[in-house]
Amino acid sequence: MLMEHSLLRELDIKEDSYPLCLDWNGGQRRKENESVVLALKISDMTEGSGKIVLKDLGYLSADDVVNRLDQTTDEIGRNALKRLQRRYNLTDNGLLDDDTRRLIAAPRCGVAELNEIEEKWTKRSLTFKVSSYPKTFSQNEARQLITQAFDEWTKHVQLNISEVKHGEADIYVSDEQKIHQDRLGQECRFTANTTLAHAFFPEVGDIHYNRDRNYTAEEFFSTTIHEIGHTLGLDHTVSRTSIMFPFHIRYHSEIPLEDRRALQAMYGARRIITIPTLPPQTESSVARLCSLNAFDTILNDARGRTYALAGDYYYRLGERNPRGRRISSKWPKLPGSIDVAFTYRNNKTFFFKRSRVWVYADNQLEAGYPKPIKDDFPGLPSNLSAVFVTKHGSLLAIRKKQYWFYSPRKRPQVGKEFPRLVYDFKDMPANLDAALRHTDGQSYFFKGRNFYVLNMKNYTMGPATPMEQLWFSC
Repeated sequence: MLMEHSLLRELDIKEDSYPLCLDWNGGQRRKENESVVLALKISDMTEGSGKIVLKDLGYLSADDVVNRLDQTTDEIGRNALKRLQRRYNLTDNGLLDDDTRRLIAAPRCGVAELNEIEEKWTKRSLTFKVSSYPKTFSQNEARQLITQAFDEWTKHVQLNISEVKHGEADIYVSDEQKIHQDRLGQECRFTANTTLAHAFFPEVGDIHYNRDRNYTAEEFFSTTIHEIGHTLGLDHTVSRTSIMFPFHIRYHSEIPLEDRRALQAMYGARRIITIPTLPPQTESSVARLCSLNAFDTILNDARGRTYALAGDYYYRLGERNPRGRRISSKWPKLPGSIDVAFTYRNNKTFFFKRSRVWVYADNQLEAGYPKPIKDDFPGLPSNLSAVFVTKHGSLLAIRKKQYWFYSPRKRPQVGKEFPRLVYDFKDMPANLDAALRHTDGQSYFFKGRNFYVLNMKNYTMGPATPMEQLWFSC
């Protein structure tokens, strides 16, 4: 399960007893911001090479051995393999079966998925410099392919990236030996002769190609597009049509729509759209509950009443298709577009937005607030997606595909093993909108117009269910 036993107890999860499987040993961990693309033959995919793949992707590391002394190395390895299988919709048996071998033997990007970095460039004009070239192309051919790959990204987003031939650059592109150094003098290496390339996230962003590799033009171009995606801040996706899918990196002549949208969410779309000035909303023009497609958060107040928040408005669940009411009319001085909200210590209600927290008692703002989240909840990040309060008073905090466990009784309150991926919870979707331990004792998670119930016995998420079946009176 790759979760601390104390965490299992907090969530009321019983430990499973798994049969032992492969022999897994700890090893050196990849740098947290390094990404690798490599290819292996299926016949070469042994238990040892499977272990290397899990280490490269971050599913298995020395930290797993250090932080989980109550598990054997066999258990750790099997559970690491199960997490990868769950992520890519394979049978999660913890075995290196044929389907799993085929997946991890494919050409892939080895970015450490348990060390997701959500950084982006802080400026919109970047430069790249090609300092050495793959031997399979002339300098002009390689430069043309690299420039075309950069152009494929920048024509969709508000970034300008140009080549410089002299002086300093933001992104360095180079052809490297198996063991080499990054620009900071740290040792890098390609894990096998079949390694294609590796890259770094912002704001380093360099791309290294393997000097021993004989590239085809299509392979080189697609690999470059994929790695540029990482240099601009994109993470992996489980969508097989995406250029950012880490396995089977296929030829793409242009950026798939889903990847364009992902990068546009970070930097904005290239096309400039003039938005007309709209008249102020009247009460009759405020959206009703049943017309909304998603919510910012959902919470229970100290009296057990349930509210959904969306933009500048809140909605009382249980009423029949109500119109939104101004958030500030119920919680004075509280802004709109709240990230998460929950009722916690001494029946006070906490609202998080970006890096700040507001605390209300009887709908009145407590003195000294808002203040930084880190002051009240050290170890929790900004821009959370959902917070779930356990019955023991601890917090399960979620942001996109990562989660943190906050225990007020421990020091530090957030352990060094966090963040982890939400795939520790089987079938939990990424990018949740809200989480709630309801008055009926159930554990609910929300995304869009659907809700999910978490089974606390095996920490498995139930199927997506329309909100109308329980929460909305439409």
